[in-house]
Amino acid sequence: MLARAVDGAPTEGQRRQLRDELSELNRRWLATPSWTGGKTNATVQKGDTLDRIARRLGVTIELLRWSNGLTNDTIRPGMTLTVPVGPVELEVDKSDNLLTVRLAGRFLLEYSVATGRDNCTPTGVFTIVDRVREPTWWRPSDGRPIPYGHPEHELGTHWLAWDLKGYGIHGTSRPETIGTQASLGCVRMRNEDVAEVFALSPVGTRVTVRD
Repeated sequence: MLARAVDGAPTEGQRRQLRDELSELNRRWLATPSWTGGKTNATVQKGDTLDRIARRLGVTIELLRWSNGLTNDTIRPGMTLTVPVGPVELEVDKSDNLLTVRLAGRFLLEYSVATGRDNCTPTGVFTIVDRVREPTWWRPSDGRPIPYGHPEHELGTHWLAWDLKGYGIHGTSRPETIGTQASLGCVRMRNEDVAEVFALSPVGTRVTVRD
């Protein structure tokens, strides 16, 4: 439910405000185990781990933690976990530099992003094939590996690789570029935002990029 309504056709600013408010409501829904509409339950069995349950449900460990308020990976038999129902899909609109997350075909969250300079981010439908926390950045100018935490590292906290080699979604050490065409072709996000998208996106997640 939207937090507020507007009379008549909304302006662009009103539309963005409404979607920001809806994103925040959905973020609270994701993080509240007792708010179960649109979620399914999983009962922890003897020998289960979060990783095993995540694989069984087709979600990420990070989403299990987020949706159940877990601060660590400790679980016990008989414990009930909740998880959102339906596949996650990502949509990138290069004209507005926006990334939209959809769950079971419905709007879930929206983020401002940076896309490629001179419109160089490729369009099409891609698939997430790898997920890396604290990734190494291979600097394009000389191919040198720059480890996470190094002052020259620019890839941010998370990396979601596409099935198109060299492209993906990642964080950034330059948040001031968000909302512009600034990258070498990847989709760049604020680190706090890419952490949420990382949690929602298992390997196999579809990414659609449009002009």
